[in-house]
Amino acid sequence: MVGCTIPIFFWVLESQWKHFQRGFYPRVGEIETTLLETCQLRGPAIFNSWNYALKRVTSPKRKGYVWDGLLNPTVFISYILEIVFLLIAWKAIPLI
Repeated sequence: MVGCTIPIFFWVLESQWKHFQRGFYPRVGEIETTLLETCQLRGPAIFNSWNYALKRVTSPKRKGYVWDGLLNPTVFISYILEIVFLLIAWKAIPLI
């Protein structure tokens, strides 16, 4: 059971970083658009091409740390799976 606290700490840490990172998305889109329009410099254009290919918008659907960070599927799925596997292992291994 103590081992389950480690993924929780990393989950919170990664969710804070993801929430912080979301603040840069609109600015990255502006920079890529400006470089393309004014300088004719395509650059990697990763952000705009991914948004176009995946049909996503730059603004988040939900706002706030809980939705954009903690409950973001790209963040929490791996930690939930890790906690489930740890609990299964904890129940499967008999205590000596």
